[in-house]
Amino acid sequence: MTILPPNSTELEQAVDGTQAVRIEGIEVPIRHLWNPDLCPEAVLPWLAWALSVDEWDPSWSVTQKRQVIKNSPIVHRHKGTRGALEAALESLGYEVTVIEWWEKEPEGTRGTFDLNILIPAGYAVSPDTYDEVERVALKAKNRRSHIGTIQLTPAGLSQVPTFSAAVIGGCTTTVYPLGRIGIGDDV
Repeated sequence: MTILPPNSTELEQAVDGTQAVRIEGIEVPIRHLWNPDLCPEAVLPWLAWALSVDEWDPSWSVTQKRQVIKNSPIVHRHKGTRGALEAALESLGYEVTVIEWWEKEPEGTRGTFDLNILIPAGYAVSPDTYDEVERVALKAKNRRSHIGTIQLTPAGLSQVPTFSAAVIGGCTTTVYPLGRIGIGDDV
């Protein structure tokens, strides 16, 4: 079927014929395009864009990509809340514990929160993982709160007790006003 007028040239008819064959041969599963579970893998980045996914990484597994797309409406509906922060990070496959400043013992710095992330077995823990968690958290958190610390724990190490130590050192320097020491005074 063509929409060309009867007085079209042979070239126009040839171009129209080639396009018609190619377009008719493409199967488009339109009913599946808006479903993250059924959408073809090649179309997932466009579905993510359409649903305003804040953070997208082509190197994620297909399962992670589908989960991030599924959680995007929830994150946007509750953006700026603890629930949105947890949903955004859990969609990447992490187990998240958010500790607000007032939940700490002793009480932490006002307006901060800490993130304890349990990384499941099979996921690599690297500086890139830390950066990804920080980017996702910054986009989902409220604007007034600040991230205190981010602790990433691989799943196999969560049962191991942790021990820590701290060393503090320093020196005291006294700075006198310019007029206190005269020329020729012994310092």
